[in-house]
Amino acid sequence: MNQVTLIEQKYRELQAQHALLLERSERQIDEKNAQLKAQQLQLSEHQSLIEKQQAQIDQQQSEIAYLQERLNILLAKRYQAQSEQLKYIQGQLFDEAELEREIAETRQALEALQNKSKHSTEQRQPKQKPKRQPLPEHLRRVEVIVDVSHEDKQPKGDEWACIGHETSEQLAVRQREYYVKLLKRKKYVRNRATDESDAKDAIRVAPPAPVMLPRSLADASLLADVLCSKFLDAMSFYRTEKRLRREGIEIGYSTLCDWPIQLHERLKPFERLFYQTLGRGPLWHLDETTLQVLDEPGRANQTNSYLWGIRAGLPDQPIVLFHYHSRRNFEALEDWLRPALADFQGVIVSDEHGAYDILARNYPRIQAHGGCLAHARRKFADAAKGRKDTSDAHEALKRIALIYAQERKTAHLSGAQRIEARQQLVAPHMQRLKTFLDEIVGRYINKGAMKTAIGLSGLLLFAAFSVVANNSQEGI
Repeated sequence: MNQVTLIEQKYRELQAQHALLLERSERQIDEKNAQLKAQQLQLSEHQSLIEKQQAQIDQQQSEIAYLQERLNILLAKRYQAQSEQLKYIQGQLFDEAELEREIAETRQALEALQNKSKHSTEQRQPKQKPKRQPLPEHLRRVEVIVDVSHEDKQPKGDEWACIGHETSEQLAVRQREYYVKLLKRKKYVRNRATDESDAKDAIRVAPPAPVMLPRSLADASLLADVLCSKFLDAMSFYRTEKRLRREGIEIGYSTLCDWPIQLHERLKPFERLFYQTLGRGPLWHLDETTLQVLDEPGRANQTNSYLWGIRAGLPDQPIVLFHYHSRRNFEALEDWLRPALADFQGVIVSDEHGAYDILARNYPRIQAHGGCLAHARRKFADAAKGRKDTSDAHEALKRIALIYAQERKTAHLSGAQRIEARQQLVAPHMQRLKTFLDEIVGRYINKGAMKTAIGLSGLLLFAAFSVVANNSQEGI
């Protein structure tokens, strides 16, 4: 019994030790699990922090890329030529057939020169002189007869007779001449007055001649000259004032500025006629730009106003009109064009501004709304500044240049022939440009110049594709 008791006691001790070890192991496992969870949580927090920091780095890199791009554009605008032309594009405006023809012609010319040099090594082709273009036929010709001197004529006597002339031409100009129109209104008087009433009407004066601006010293010819110098030749009123002063004529700068304002009311009939003509044309080009007006009643000097522009009319009688408005919305556009919209039936071409799209949707007589590719090209020209010649921006400009080159081939056609030519020549290049832009759009940051150019081009190409392919109007 004593041995059984000892065994049982030993067994119980072993069970107690086993339970203690098991409890200790479980406690250690729980501690390890807790530590592991804490480490996993800490690792997750570190990973989240790393992702957040990476997102911040990416955002900062995007901001840096955007600011660097903007800096390149601003530096280019400040120090480089403002032309949007790319000179190296000119050699790439040919399609493959044209390029092959050019190569063949060049080879033939080279072979001809080589063969010629074999037969005559000493003889050289005389250098061709540049051919002078004749002066326009509509210019008035003034003959100036140049004869030999009297001393040379006298010894010849009657043995010589004039048989003709050696003729050459020079372009001359008559300087601007200012003169005074002296308006004299005739006055009449009766030779004999029969009574007192007749005596009051005894003198009669011719009515005043119609003038453009009453009580003004400016004749219509002077007004036309001043306005053409300002708005066609871009010569300021300040320079016109100096030009007049050189002729001894004193007309103040403020007076010159007032003349267009006064003419605005006098020329209202022409304005109504122009808007009537707009409605008869088949094509409208529309655009708008910001305009800052100083000292405008009820508006701060820093507030932007807008100058709307339209080029329209019949193909052989184009009309360009401008309109000032404080807003850039659809209501401003509709209010401006309302006199012409009732009669217009044709195509409008514009940029991506939403007001033009609303106009096309609200007026069913507008047959199509085309996008302006020049606006899209301008964005790529900005994006190309500061980038290498092999960049996507330059590639887009090359493809747009090809579109223009193909369009020029259709300029001499009209009607169905032009539509067919556009479908064959222009439309495929526009489709290739759109496919190219779709492929590269994911490479660029959202705020960058390239992303802006691609987004704008997508909208304009979508609007222009069907218009170009299915219309034959000039200027689309």
